[in-house]
Amino acid sequence: MIESTPTSTPASHAAERSGGSITAARAISAPLDRELRVRRLGPFLLIGQAAWAIPGGVANTLLAAVIADLAPDHKVEIFTAYAVAGALTSAIGTVVGGLLSDRTRSRLGRRAPWLLGASVLAAIALSATAFTDQLFLIGVLFAIFQLGIGTYVAALAALTPDHVAPGSVGRASAFGGFGYLVGQTVGGVVAGTFVTNPHVGLLISPWVMVLGAIAIVLFVRGRDSRSGVISARSIRPSDLVPHGSRDFWLAFLGRFLFILAILMVITFELYVLTDYLHLSTANAGNVISLGTLLIGVLSAIGVIVSGILSDRTHRIKPFVIVTPLILAIGLVPLLVAPGLVTVFIFFGAIGLTLGAYLAVDQALMVAVLPDATTAARDIGFLSIGSTLPAVVAPIVGGLVAATLGYVAVFVIALVFAIAAAAVIFGIRSVR
Repeated sequence: MIESTPTSTPASHAAERSGGSITAARAISAPLDRELRVRRLGPFLLIGQAAWAIPGGVANTLLAAVIADLAPDHKVEIFTAYAVAGALTSAIGTVVGGLLSDRTRSRLGRRAPWLLGASVLAAIALSATAFTDQLFLIGVLFAIFQLGIGTYVAALAALTPDHVAPGSVGRASAFGGFGYLVGQTVGGVVAGTFVTNPHVGLLISPWVMVLGAIAIVLFVRGRDSRSGVISARSIRPSDLVPHGSRDFWLAFLGRFLFILAILMVITFELYVLTDYLHLSTANAGNVISLGTLLIGVLSAIGVIVSGILSDRTHRIKPFVIVTPLILAIGLVPLLVAPGLVTVFIFFGAIGLTLGAYLAVDQALMVAVLPDATTAARDIGFLSIGSTLPAVVAPIVGGLVAATLGYVAVFVIALVFAIAAAAVIFGIRSVR
């Protein structure tokens, strides 16, 4: 069983240099055995990420199938509304849930109560969508599901700065990234399998998240936080926004643009395949399953290689800059000659880039944290860089696809990918 040992982060060194709280700096000092801690914690970061990524991937595709059955003439508009509402509640969960996690005092530590509670909330909400055909109620339940996921992800992400020393964050990030990829791959396969019977997949898949939370709580013991100092004042709006540096906000923007470039295409993948390439729903499901499997295999290679190289070379930026550029290159064939072959080329580009990106992205986020004592809130806020594109992509992508066509969507996605690389290049405090 792993017990929490506070770790050193760049924020602690900054506090010491700037005359900040010496107590706070000591409270996050590094563990004695860094390598052992990463090896023990890593598998549970993998499990935790996979546990939410599976139902997350299942929900998007299967709810799109449900909407297509219930309202075929308005499926894009309704799916867009679901995606926007879900992304907004997820963002609320990551920031507010992260802040509450940082302030939680319990025998199990700060993270465990939120991992358990959020996973149960999300599982109940998504399972409930299988029992109704009311589109409004399904939308509300999906928004609650995303609220639970956002809160869960904020608490889960904070385990890295809670437990891992800076020199090992790359490998810890690789474990988490690999877990996310495994979850996305399994979720895509499950979604493709149940696309013609979506209610079964929606009923079963979210309980994997609860099992993942239980495993983490049982085997990654958080330090008893009941003796910690609780803020005497209530939460203010200013508490929800990190006081980050220029590099903090550049990291946020770079993540936002990169994920947005992917989601501009992936959000409507079922409709691209059925309406644009004129495949049947069953054949589209097969393509999604195979494409997701391809992404998973290539991403697994990228996440392992990049995570190890990042720690050994002590560099993060080169990996985070190159990956969006590769994604942009992968979009070119899809732009020039849209078809099944170029769709799979694009899936391959996503796999290569997403794996490498996820392996070091978490390390970049930890490196630019302004204050380790508010790690869950700050990482949760940075996570909005991943969830906010889910709001923007359906709106922009749906509008562009409806007015200019899918080729224009591919062009815009390419521009976003190049912009993501340019933004990360501007970060100065991280090598």
